[in-house]
Amino acid sequence: MLAEKKKRHAELSKLLSNYSRQYYIFDDPSVSDAEYDALYQELLAIEDEYPQLATKSSPSQKVGAKVSKDFQKVFHKQKMLSLENAFNEEDIQDFIDKVKKLTGKSEIEFMLEPKLDGLSASIMYRDGILVQASTRGDGAIGEDVTENVKTLNNVPKRINLSGNIEIRGEVVMLKKDFEQLNEQRRLNGEKLFSNPRNAAAGSLRQLDSHITAQRKLTFFAYSIIGESLNLTSQQEILQILRDLGFTVSDKIKLCRNQEEAFDFYKTMEQQRSDLEYDIDGVVYKTNDLSLQKQMGNATKYPRHSIAYKFPAQKAQTTILDIVVQVGRTGNITPVAELAPVNVGGVIVSRATLHNKDEIEKKDIRVGDRVVVQRAGDVIPQILHPIIEQRPSDSVPFIFPTICPCCGSELVSEEEEVAIKCENLDCSAQLVEKLIHFVSRQAFNIEGLGEQNIKFLFNKGIVKSPVDIFHLQEKNQQYHLENEDGWGKQSVENLFQSIEIAKNIGLEKFINALGIPQIGRAASVLIARFYGTFSNFMNAVEQDTVSELITINGIGDSMIQDLKNFFKISNNLEVMRKLSAVVSIQDAQTTEESEWTGKSIVFTGTLSTLSRDEAKEIVEKLGGKASSSVSAKTYLVVAGKNAGSKLEKAKNLGVKIISEQEFLEMIQEG
Repeated sequence: MLAEKKKRHAELSKLLSNYSRQYYIFDDPSVSDAEYDALYQELLAIEDEYPQLATKSSPSQKVGAKVSKDFQKVFHKQKMLSLENAFNEEDIQDFIDKVKKLTGKSEIEFMLEPKLDGLSASIMYRDGILVQASTRGDGAIGEDVTENVKTLNNVPKRINLSGNIEIRGEVVMLKKDFEQLNEQRRLNGEKLFSNPRNAAAGSLRQLDSHITAQRKLTFFAYSIIGESLNLTSQQEILQILRDLGFTVSDKIKLCRNQEEAFDFYKTMEQQRSDLEYDIDGVVYKTNDLSLQKQMGNATKYPRHSIAYKFPAQKAQTTILDIVVQVGRTGNITPVAELAPVNVGGVIVSRATLHNKDEIEKKDIRVGDRVVVQRAGDVIPQILHPIIEQRPSDSVPFIFPTICPCCGSELVSEEEEVAIKCENLDCSAQLVEKLIHFVSRQAFNIEGLGEQNIKFLFNKGIVKSPVDIFHLQEKNQQYHLENEDGWGKQSVENLFQSIEIAKNIGLEKFINALGIPQIGRAASVLIARFYGTFSNFMNAVEQDTVSELITINGIGDSMIQDLKNFFKISNNLEVMRKLSAVVSIQDAQTTEESEWTGKSIVFTGTLSTLSRDEAKEIVEKLGGKASSSVSAKTYLVVAGKNAGSKLEKAKNLGVKIISEQEFLEMIQEG
């Protein structure tokens, strides 16, 4: 039994250390807080049973992570400890009982404060002047971020106190500032931050303080340390911090009994979606500072405080509007425009409503207050409206009968849910086809994101995929470098990306064409069947693609869509023209491996690889990248915010590994 527990302890230690490094050093967590907490609790349970495993190298004995070599080190005079977590009322009751036992008191006052989801920071003042600021780091040594903190508008550069004073708190990015930052990054074609915590941490830990200054960060203070101070309570600390000009959360409460404390927690859980900043729980602090000193600290945590974490979250918000979008195959998709709301650490402002039937079945209307969650912790979805809060003037949503883009009449096939615009010249479809054509799983042309494609299309510069490969010569007429948001260097980079994209594998080329039902997986199967572009072209021209029915995974309706696509003479002509300007490589052959013929499922967000890159690796090694978990699934690779697929895999006993383990398996062959 000890050998098994020791092995599992080693596995957990490696996983947790990796996750901590990604969270604290790279500001890019690969698992949700809930998943990390579950693994951490499992590690603690093993150490409770076998205390000899709780060595100095165990994650249970460490705070944060080592300081990055890119920053100067700062040694904390008093360690910046983490907080122990509670997950239910029983945990809180145990904590309160422990405090009473350690202090000998029968009644204890607790100051309850929101647990801000940001980056802990320490700010040092000498005779009232800000002299140094640092991150928590590993608790003993932090990173020097003085110049960056000086750019924060709500951090006083001077305070009215003499001697050496240390202010501790949390650096966060307010939800509205996070939305503005991501919108700007989207317009610039930059990678978006996944949540405000990552944005705050990434912004504070910049080597160039000018970048930090451009991003709106807010410092919330919660502690003050100074030898000359004669303070008696946490309540007094918070008031002094306010008097000195620091921002202190207004969501605090002094609780004199357990009932008050539990009520406040429930209130904060209900209100968290409406707060201007992210919180992931409530901190319980013993209010009396003399009792705090009496209780002291454990290795990693203070004994006088605990963080009561919120469970995985759903949220409530309001539907501001329902709009319909036209996809590249003409399908009309309704989308709910939402008042922005934080759902599980991600700001959600839109959610697909799938189709007309979905709207009618759930009776979703503009103005409704609705419950939102992220399906599989990834895709935002509306669960249901809150009927009792529905406005009195509410009316059912009427699905349009005319295409919102080209004005053509919308049609629906008998026994099909989808409603379509069948006008092949519909500009919305043409734009979506171009966006798909340059996407990562197709030609993968960097610098041609959604906004740039729309710009080039609206200007009449790019109307067809072939136009992209003549963009450099067209630019002699249009001079893109003189347009807002482009510039000489970005245009040159784009031309270079287009040149690189001229070499493409057959499977990606087929996928890029945007044939209905022929997505990435089907394109791989078709490419392997024909092997070369000339074979594929001959089959299309001679109308012999029905032979694809022999492939497991290609059905009759897919073959019919393939035939219908090439019956349109323009599609065939575009493919011929493309083959004249690009070099189409023969289909990749598969390698024999332990994954050959086996089903691999990816769930959650991968931090190192894109989902498409990961699937390509699996397919190259002979495996099948599946989208659903079943008893036949060989392996599940769980990324950040893995949801229902992960739970199903656990229930079925399917082997689950992390992204890091997946990469190690590849490297080890």
